[in-house]
Amino acid sequence: MPRTTSPPHSRAALHPALVALLLLLAAALVWARGTPPFLGWEVARDHDHCLRGTRLRARLWTSEPAEAREWLESRGTPVPPLPARVGELTLIGVRYCPLADRIAAHVFYGSERRRVSVFVLSGPARVADGWRGEFGELNVRLLRSAGRTLAIVGASRSDVDAVTRAFRSSDA
Repeated sequence: MPRTTSPPHSRAALHPALVALLLLLAAALVWARGTPPFLGWEVARDHDHCLRGTRLRARLWTSEPAEAREWLESRGTPVPPLPARVGELTLIGVRYCPLADRIAAHVFYGSERRRVSVFVLSGPARVADGWRGEFGELNVRLLRSAGRTLAIVGASRSDVDAVTRAFRSSDA
């Protein structure tokens, strides 16, 4: 019985177009990952994750800025000077958090009922100093301090603004 060949499938004809589309999508994702809205979404999501429930997820519990800074820097993350207190908010502890596309140092500040996160971001960030956004009920502020990109997240805009001012005043 003679062998017949079947005509090329239309999927094969779409293959170059599909590859081009996937490459375009990958390039868009790489570009978007350093933009303020993407960074804001990343840190708001992690703030919510780390502060959900009653148990805070710090790896080092300390109210001493020098101890927190030493712990982070010994793991390769240079950080700006950390204030011990901002108004009623005090330093609680630190940890590292996996974000969508990077690892960030996560510094916790809080009082009895309020919490603010300060993220020291690694990786690319195209941040205009002072970017502000809202994600659900969370306020996010992005800024540069001591050569680092910081993201400050909290439910209270006044708390986020106070922590932002504290890091700006310590920027030497």
